[in-house]
Amino acid sequence: MAILIAEDNVAQRAYLRELLGREFGSYSPILEAADGETVIKLALAERPQLCVLDIQMPGLSGVKAAKAIWKGFPEARIIFWTQFPHEIYINEIRKIVRSVQPPPAYGFIDKNNPENRFLRFVAAVLEDGADMIDPNFKDAFTQPLLTDFEAEALYYLALGLSNWAIARKCHLSLRGVESRLTTLYEKLLVTDAAGTPDESYDKLAFNIRTRAYFEALRRGLINQDELEKARADLETWLEKDRKKFAVEPPAKS
Repeated sequence: MAILIAEDNVAQRAYLRELLGREFGSYSPILEAADGETVIKLALAERPQLCVLDIQMPGLSGVKAAKAIWKGFPEARIIFWTQFPHEIYINEIRKIVRSVQPPPAYGFIDKNNPENRFLRFVAAVLEDGADMIDPNFKDAFTQPLLTDFEAEALYYLALGLSNWAIARKCHLSLRGVESRLTTLYEKLLVTDAAGTPDESYDKLAFNIRTRAYFEALRRGLINQDELEKARADLETWLEKDRKKFAVEPPAKS
């Protein structure tokens, strides 16, 4: 009957511990973790009634930690309690939830909500097994889902990779990359001028890659924390791929 808190901010973790211990005293002990790896180990070992996960933590994010927890403990009830309710995380949570059978009970709430609303979320998920979504982000939970490639491709666009490099990185043909990016643009730019009298003009006036990047930035499908991680991963890959390219036979003309 334990509750598990994952929060790297010491003050916020202490606040959650005191609040949940006071309001849900019949559930004990209150377990704590300060990073994604630790919360996975605790959740799988202790199988708590509820996990309250911060999203941005050192190492693994709360979303990636939830994926691992649900893989080994699909009955887990999880509330994502976050200061960064970006759509990138919402998209990933929705995909993960769809992959778990039976569908798990979960909640998603901004840390800026009043305490009484947070407590209602906890009670609904913990005691009723209900899904609870912060009203401010209902629309984000109804947007077209991005595939794994599409979510990654946004970072490749932001970091300036060409279609040629994306094809090498993702082990796809150039045509395959172009087709997938077209689908991504259609999901992001739903108000695009395609099929309207402005279509010919807009094709000349705008760079669709840049427009897609702006839209992703506006909606929170890209954020600085995840972009830095993507940049570091990409630098490692580029170093290896440059060496691979140097010894490849010349391309046939």
